Amino acid sequence: MQTFSYHTHTNSFGLFDGHNSVSEMIDAAYKAGYTELGISNHLIYHPNMHTSSEAQKNDKMFHADKQKAKEIMTAVVNDIKEKAQTAPIKVYAGFEVDFFPSKRWRDDFEEIISAAKPDYLIGSTHCIRTADESLVLNLYHLKESNCSASMVEELMVNYWQNIIESIQSGYFDFIAHLDVCKLFNLGVEPKWDVWKRKVIDTLTEYNQPYELNTSGWRKVGEQHPHLWMIEELNHRQVPLIISDDAHTVEHIAYDFDRAESLLQSINYKNRHKPKIKI
Repeated sequence: MQTFSYHTHTNSFGLFDGHNSVSEMIDAAYKAGYTELGISNHLIYHPNMHTSSEAQKNDKMFHADKQKAKEIMTAVVNDIKEKAQTAPIKVYAGFEVDFFPSKRWRDDFEEIISAAKPDYLIGSTHCIRTADESLVLNLYHLKESNCSASMVEELMVNYWQNIIESIQSGYFDFIAHLDVCKLFNLGVEPKWDVWKRKVIDTLTEYNQPYELNTSGWRKVGEQHPHLWMIEELNHRQVPLIISDDAHTVEHIAYDFDRAESLLQSINYKNRHKPKIKI
């Protein structure tokens, strides 16, 4: 069984959506038999983040100020690396990054990363946006936005396009929960399969690792992504990593045995492990 996860979260500095400290997550990972742990708190930054939603403006995890984001992310990485020095297993500091395609965002993001110096990056799309990124909404805040059905349709097209461009960007070690939108009953109709196939094509073209995220089992009764997507990506020999997406110590290695059984049942051979340069 895979003895590591690089997609986990903490409550560092009271700013993130994890429920445990760095030290508590390290201890739980060690007790679960992990040999390595990557802690990847959210890096959710966009200059229009606070203008798009009052809830996002009031949530400390969502950043619209580049300098503040730079300072916080640097502190988060330094804290993890300090704890790693005395850890019984290897511990790395990463970010789960909400990607945006605009040059403005990329320039700001590269500046933040250059300052923070994480060990690795996970590509993620929790936010839906208009094409010009004037409106940026986290999926968890969509209901309060009163967007029309036609607007949601447009935003969902950009959701899939966002994933495609995150793969093409070359920034990320692997891509998180490709179909996380299904947590909100979005992107689940058959008409969206054409976009899912475009994502599969892009993962294949760039040989981009992606994750089987076990948190879907505890949230909606199905892993991320859909089984048919995993089967097609296996056929194309795209690298896969299992992630527990742990937000509490109880989530460490959650359903890894189930994930391993699934992968064994379809003979999934191309498994990914991040290469960390220390």
